[in-house]
Amino acid sequence: MARKPNMNIAGRLGAAAMQSHLTPIISILIFLIGVVALFVTPREENPQIDVPAANVLVQMQGASPEEVQNLIVRPMEMVLREMNGVDHTFGAAMDSMGVVTVMFKVGEDKEASLVKLYDRVMHNLDRIPPGASQPLVKPMDVDDVPVSVITLASSKLDGLALRQLAERVREQLAPLEGVSVADIIGGRKREISIDLNPAKLAAYHISLDQLHQVLTSANAGGPVGTLVGDNKVSRIWLDGYLTSAQQVSRLIVGERRDVDGANSRPIYLGDVAHVSDGPADVTTLHRIGFGPAAEAKLSGEPEIPAVSITLAKKPHTNAVVVTGRIEKKLAELEGDFIPDNVHVTISRDSGLRADAAVNMLVEHLGIAIASVIIILLLFLGWREASIVTMNIPLILFIVLAIGLLADQTINRITLFALILALGLLVDDAIVVVENIHRHLHKGARDLKDKARLIIEATNETGRPTIIATIAVILAFIPMAFVTGMMGPYMGPIPFNAPLAMAASLVIAYMLTPWIAQRWLPCKMSEPNLEEKDAETQDWVHRGYMKLATPLIENPKTRKMFWIVVAVLFVAAMWEPLWQFVRPSGINGPLTAGTVELKMLPKGNQNTFNITVDMPEGATLEQTDRVLRDIGDVLRTHKHVTDYESFTGQPGPIDFNGMLRGAALFRSSPNLAEIRVNLIDKRERSEQSSDIVLELRGMLEAVRKAHPEANIKLVEDPPGPPVRATLLAELYGPDYDVLRQMAGKVRSTFESTYDVVDVDDSVGDDQEQWTVDINKEKAARLGINTASVENVLRDFLQGYDLGAVHSPDERHSIRMHVQLPRAMRAHVEDLDRIYVSGSQGAVPLSSIATLRRSIASKPVFSKDGHPVVYVTGEPKLGSQVYSLLDMDKKLDGVELLPGHKLKTGGMRFTDTAPEDTAGYHMLWNGEMRLTLDVFRDLGAAFIVALLLIYLLMVAYYGQFILPMLVMAPTALTMIGIFPGHLVTGQPFTATSMIGMIALAGIVVRNSTLLIDFIIDYRNRGHDVKTAVLEAGAVRARPILLTALAVVAGTSIMISDPVFGGLGVSMAFGTIAATVLTMFIIPLVYYLWQRNKPWKNTDNTQTTGA
Repeated sequence: MARKPNMNIAGRLGAAAMQSHLTPIISILIFLIGVVALFVTPREENPQIDVPAANVLVQMQGASPEEVQNLIVRPMEMVLREMNGVDHTFGAAMDSMGVVTVMFKVGEDKEASLVKLYDRVMHNLDRIPPGASQPLVKPMDVDDVPVSVITLASSKLDGLALRQLAERVREQLAPLEGVSVADIIGGRKREISIDLNPAKLAAYHISLDQLHQVLTSANAGGPVGTLVGDNKVSRIWLDGYLTSAQQVSRLIVGERRDVDGANSRPIYLGDVAHVSDGPADVTTLHRIGFGPAAEAKLSGEPEIPAVSITLAKKPHTNAVVVTGRIEKKLAELEGDFIPDNVHVTISRDSGLRADAAVNMLVEHLGIAIASVIIILLLFLGWREASIVTMNIPLILFIVLAIGLLADQTINRITLFALILALGLLVDDAIVVVENIHRHLHKGARDLKDKARLIIEATNETGRPTIIATIAVILAFIPMAFVTGMMGPYMGPIPFNAPLAMAASLVIAYMLTPWIAQRWLPCKMSEPNLEEKDAETQDWVHRGYMKLATPLIENPKTRKMFWIVVAVLFVAAMWEPLWQFVRPSGINGPLTAGTVELKMLPKGNQNTFNITVDMPEGATLEQTDRVLRDIGDVLRTHKHVTDYESFTGQPGPIDFNGMLRGAALFRSSPNLAEIRVNLIDKRERSEQSSDIVLELRGMLEAVRKAHPEANIKLVEDPPGPPVRATLLAELYGPDYDVLRQMAGKVRSTFESTYDVVDVDDSVGDDQEQWTVDINKEKAARLGINTASVENVLRDFLQGYDLGAVHSPDERHSIRMHVQLPRAMRAHVEDLDRIYVSGSQGAVPLSSIATLRRSIASKPVFSKDGHPVVYVTGEPKLGSQVYSLLDMDKKLDGVELLPGHKLKTGGMRFTDTAPEDTAGYHMLWNGEMRLTLDVFRDLGAAFIVALLLIYLLMVAYYGQFILPMLVMAPTALTMIGIFPGHLVTGQPFTATSMIGMIALAGIVVRNSTLLIDFIIDYRNRGHDVKTAVLEAGAVRARPILLTALAVVAGTSIMISDPVFGGLGVSMAFGTIAATVLTMFIIPLVYYLWQRNKPWKNTDNTQTTGA
């Protein structure tokens, strides 16, 4: 007769749910809440990485970079590094200015970090040297990165009119709900230009001080008081403000008398200067051009002037909703508010990009679900498959609902985590349904007996399934402790995957029995107590017995099996190792049959950036000529929709550019960039990396035409950004020696295979003219050095003297005094400058001489150590091989006479620079990120294995059996590396995540097998029969769960970033499942075949 099972938690939950009317109601509520969460949860393309950071700027007029480094930057870095939570400080000492960038550790509270920074700066103001300004703290906030960029362009309007239009459009968009920072890039502001004539100023004996006094005193007004009388109060208003260029031009700045001195006439400002009202001087350029893939086409000019409006979103708002509001409002403005002769282009739409990415992955999730359902239909009946299918949306909706409560967002990583979990979360339901199906197939006397069989089947799988699920959860949890920026980037995986597994366990034991009782058929007859009769009719059972029996019975077959497994394992491990040991060297094209190792592969983006660095001293026009030639190439590429060029200024900042310091250090006439937008990736077959590679070849002609220009193609990183993929940091006691060494290191970069876009922080020599004053002669003329400095600065740089007042203008109209551009173009123009003294105005050349020299170069530091950077990018493959190749070439080499270079930074922990006595080069960039991530993931893998082992020890109550359960974990390599080879995918950090997840899957299958083996032994079967029958009985559910994992994760293989995860899961699952089904029974048989069996079924349970 049947034994009465001792109910475990699974059996009790199933029994309670079967009898409760709340079960369907709870399921419906979960479904409704999940649907709400799906639409309400904010969407973004990638998880937001909060890295509190700020720039601290201090000016010290006239100080050289070396002075700024010693007096400002170094002491400031020392003080700021004293704060808790600081990760790194980066210093830059330039002429008259020092900047220290403070980067806090990932995860530090943003507001608290900035408050600490302000407090530390204010408490150390006494350390600021005389002559230096008060420090200015400018936070770098990821929330200020624009989610929408709107470009207004016209060939009919000038820069001033375009900017004024952009300001009016911004006024309409900025108040929209969810919009935060709104800025304008490009165009020209309106100003009153006062272009001085030095000769006339000298002739009329008018000094700059006189001009300053006249312009300041003539521009005044406002309320001056009140009159009280006749029972009323009257305000008195002085209307003395300047309101037009004509008024400014008619200001009297002096008087001129006749020769006899009898008569005089006024000297107007217009007599000694040209006064005009119009756009300010051109200091930056911004244009837009369209490629063949653009909907808009320009007639006439290939590129036209443009102005861009950048709009950021407020924290914790939905990018899709915010950009949707912006586009709706913009559509209303077009036609009436925005003239027809203005082209409106949305050159960045993070909301659309996030929505497209999420929707595409939702489609992939749907495809994965459909694939799982098809597999279930093939192996189970349509009713059983339907039950498992009903579990899937409820589990996913539970995860989304909890994610909404936990302030999570729906992004690419979230959905990849759900796709990853999809193949796992159906495991519990499959195991329960398959076991219920097997028990009901024996037949039941009546409906009450059917309910008993369902509960018994649920209870039977309870303990092993719960333990196996916990094992899978334990495999994911350690990934939550990955440090650095990869922690929050990959964070949705250890959050969502374990949550989905836990939810699947509850749903499987709550909902599955309830539906099974009402949905699955049962033969109403006397039960067939011989389970084997029913089981042997299954083709999976028969096939397994046919394959496994020879392994158990035939020693020669066993030996051959072990040899094959060993050969497969060695061959698999050799695939990634061969590149490191091959005779031809580590760098170079990958050898056939080799798996490439890298951090993350390049993503398929719809945009990329081109940066242009001209030599120091290059003019705006020279830089712009290079950009126009690049534009000529871009307009011929079929995948280019539009591109926006920015000369002398950075373009709209992104997270990558923010951490690279683009906003702070790229505002110079010799620097420029082009943001290139491509046709949507869903409408092209080429990857963006292939397009960039093609354009790199097309731009060779431009490089040859402008050899002085450093043209770099910068792709958006697939993961957390770094300063450069290949980054060498040189440290040492003498900064001049470091600069010379950097040139040697740069040459090594340029001569190394697959390294492109090489650059360094040394900079080019810039011509400088030094003014040497004859102080004795100047003193005799009543002229001091300070007055000469002020005159030169005022004439060459110009200065603002207040503003004219116009009630219709949205910005103040400054009055700017300067020399005309044509009179400050050559060094000879300095002879036209006069300096006023006690004996009148004298030419500058009479008291000073000019000396040609080289301008001082910036001094950089990191964490208080002076440093020089050399950067590069891999053209095709992984940076690992080229970096190791260069490290071998540079380590211990005497780059300069008497100066050897020692390399480092290749450990799993940060290496401190050794710069007191020698010269040390540390590798950083993506290599440092790679080492940190693989270190953390490796540690997570070890911790996961340890936790699983402890769980197994606690479950089985012994030490050896858990080792047997976990032994097949290593066998996943037999599938992982060949899978990467077959699909052409590199082994990446996401591949490593898949390998960690596989540890839980392997243990899950092993646990189910071992538990059924023990159950059969307890029933009195010998060890041979027990291992064969347990393997045959569990073959179908194990194959089902494995195929579900393969079907669920295979959809990821095509993804350029997460393809490695899909490959590891799909191919690793196939190899591990097939081998586990035979190795576990075989090893258990060899271990126990000569040992007596002690029945462990003391509680009369059936494997529970």
